[in-house]
Amino acid sequence: MPASAKLVARAMVGSPIERPFGGCLFVAGMLVLLGFAFLGHLALWILEPLARVGVFVTGLLIGTVASLPLLAFLRWLDRRERESLWLAIGAVVWGAVISTGLSAIFNALGFGFIAVSLEIVGGVDSELIGQLLAAALVAPPVEEAFKGLAILVLFWFLRAEFDNVRDGIIYGALVGIGFNIAEYALYVMQGYAESGVAPFVEQFAGRFVFLGFNGHMLWSAICGAGVGFARQSTDGCATLGAPVAGYAAATLGHALNNSVGIFLLGVIVVVMGYDVEIGLMGIPPFVLWTAAAIMNVIVQGVFYIVLLVLLALTSRWERDVIRTYLADEVGISVTPEEYSAIVNDRMFSALGSRGIPWRLALAQNELAFRKWHVARDGGNPATDPLVTAWRQDIATLREEWLQSRRR
Repeated sequence: MPASAKLVARAMVGSPIERPFGGCLFVAGMLVLLGFAFLGHLALWILEPLARVGVFVTGLLIGTVASLPLLAFLRWLDRRERESLWLAIGAVVWGAVISTGLSAIFNALGFGFIAVSLEIVGGVDSELIGQLLAAALVAPPVEEAFKGLAILVLFWFLRAEFDNVRDGIIYGALVGIGFNIAEYALYVMQGYAESGVAPFVEQFAGRFVFLGFNGHMLWSAICGAGVGFARQSTDGCATLGAPVAGYAAATLGHALNNSVGIFLLGVIVVVMGYDVEIGLMGIPPFVLWTAAAIMNVIVQGVFYIVLLVLLALTSRWERDVIRTYLADEVGISVTPEEYSAIVNDRMFSALGSRGIPWRLALAQNELAFRKWHVARDGGNPATDPLVTAWRQDIATLREEWLQSRRR
């Protein structure tokens, strides 16, 4: 069995998908979500002539390439207990396809409700004010909910692969990256439809101000951290409250960006000597990027700090789990020299610092986390089939490594 297929199979251990009812429920739920997402994308595309497809595809390619450094950084963050590449790709695709499609439906409904309410109450210009209110009040809770749904699906159906706060951050960030890529392409296409010129650079300056380490990636990562804390904690209140707190924080950050952030962005552009009424196309890209960077630091600064602190704490937690659950593996799956390197592991250390191949070190870490999973759920690691499977993998990898050294 290929290594990627083996990781996916092991991630399914203990999942409700393994049981007929759970599998049917999962498939039915995904079909419903995909159906509604299709309707949402249909609504976005129905007024767009096919000639604009090229603009959209180009936007997707630009957004994807721009996100590669961030994707590589996330893979590095996940180096001690790496998730399946297929699950990572699935999280990005969910954000780009399902989250954007479902959000389009509910954002449109929210905008329509606000616009009608404004006309009934005051007869004011409902379109502009409705767009502003929808951006600040409707889009944040809607979009964070449908991005967060992906994290909850992973948490519920692939719990063997979902360990802690860091996993929640990683999966959430991946969903947010997918959403950002698709949204960038959609806004470029809409700008082309309105003006005849595709605003690739102008949209890029705001949505990829830190190569995607902002906006949807940041908010979804914080939302995922809440779900990850629920997985990591043994406290019942935390299990219920942490995901809600993560979602609320993500929604708040998104709402601040779409209200205070937009206002501050305009102020910064004016201070730099440009008229915001001329539109994005009339402002130099560097000015837009500078204004967006300053705005993100000011408005989202607290959320960046929270995310960095959580990453530092999860690094310490991961190292503690590995040290604790590999202590009794010395002489079995870990040599005394390797365990000494494990004890001395630091936050930014690479797995190769143990003096053994990366795949072997990663398998040892997987063994430690699996033992933690079983012990946390009240089981016996000594009788767990996955624990046995990881020990066998470690023995096989060690033999292959030793044979390669003898050649």
